[in-house]
Amino acid sequence: MKTQVLVIDDDEVMRKLLGEVLTRDGYQVELASSGEEATKKIKVKGAHYPLIVSDIRMLEMSGMAVLREVKKVMPQSVMILMTGFGSMEGALEAIQEGAFDYISKPFKMDDLKAIVARAHKHWESLQAQSKNQSTGQEKPVLRSQTMIGKSQKIVEVYKTVARAALSTSNVLLTGESGTGKQLVAHAIHDNSPRRKKTFVSLNSSETDLFAEQFESARGGTVFLDRVNDLDSSGQMKFLRAIEGAESQDKEVRVITASRQDLEESVKAGKFRDDLFYKLSAISIELPALKDRLEDLPELVEYFLARYTEKNRKQVSHLSNEAMALLKSYPWPGNVRELEHAIERAVALTNTAVLHPEDFPEIVSDLREGTANAAGASSGGVQMPYQANSLEEMERAHILKVLEEVSYNKSRASEILGIDRATLYRKAQRYGIDLRGK
Repeated sequence: MKTQVLVIDDDEVMRKLLGEVLTRDGYQVELASSGEEATKKIKVKGAHYPLIVSDIRMLEMSGMAVLREVKKVMPQSVMILMTGFGSMEGALEAIQEGAFDYISKPFKMDDLKAIVARAHKHWESLQAQSKNQSTGQEKPVLRSQTMIGKSQKIVEVYKTVARAALSTSNVLLTGESGTGKQLVAHAIHDNSPRRKKTFVSLNSSETDLFAEQFESARGGTVFLDRVNDLDSSGQMKFLRAIEGAESQDKEVRVITASRQDLEESVKAGKFRDDLFYKLSAISIELPALKDRLEDLPELVEYFLARYTEKNRKQVSHLSNEAMALLKSYPWPGNVRELEHAIERAVALTNTAVLHPEDFPEIVSDLREGTANAAGASSGGVQMPYQANSLEEMERAHILKVLEEVSYNKSRASEILGIDRATLYRKAQRYGIDLRGK
């Protein structure tokens, strides 16, 4: 007997496509064009859908509302939520409400099929266990500063953070400076059952205070940034503080952050392996901004709104040239550096639109990089910065994105933050062959 799947989406094209794909995969699929239609189907006597795939943002009744209804009527149904507006808060809410998984649009159909297959196995295991227990725990109140983006890499972080918040295991966060490790640490604590307890930030230079600080965090969370900076003595003191808390049943959760790969440091003999294993029950790697540039326009919009309000300015957006400039920059300081750049530009501008000249430090860095590259290719002679270098950088960035997506024009347009018509115009302007020849 085929497993039933209910697909809910108010986008007719997406709804029918999912229906066809899942039918070909051997499922018995029913379609619903709204949350209201779906709940009527769910409430029909005898109706049961082991698997439900639903969009989140729909008119009147959202996918989250459907999820809550499903948990009342069919608590063992396994639900997957789709969204075109990925966020940490969305992932936290979805998973804490009981969704099996959360995927950001647009997605590869193979990725969704893999999630549905995992959901099916999960449903089968639920049937085998035949358990329907309520934890009786107080529902967490979602509180976290905002992490922005809907790229596949950052959505995976959201989901892992949401699941980590529901566990009691220690968490190791890795990533470059400015990727948001402290933000994630607070999100995990604030959305966990221990959120009403203390969150203590440790200082890696005050190793003699570790034991005392663990005592003050009883029942809560301790967070140590730059754990990779601990010398051998500091590592020993940190390990003893953790083991002391465990032996005295202080129920302290440890979250640490590192800019370096601690596993490599262990192999190199620079970090204790016993401490590493204590810290890394759950590992979360935060991607660098340069590795998720498709999130940059959304981040820019968020910071622009924050700092226009803070500075009481009427700045509406960035010019195309300014956005191209930001997309061409490697962002060594990651999201933190981007936030600083937008804050500075908003504070100093006297126009309603930000232009490349509002980001002089970035222009200077790129000018220097362009000149150095030109100098290296011309026997060391420094080439002057050309007036049209921003166009050159935009052309180079478009080519880079096209190459990364194998000249998939829809995907390239999405990453570049422009529509396909604009991509065609820019390709014609810059002499780019969109066929990849």
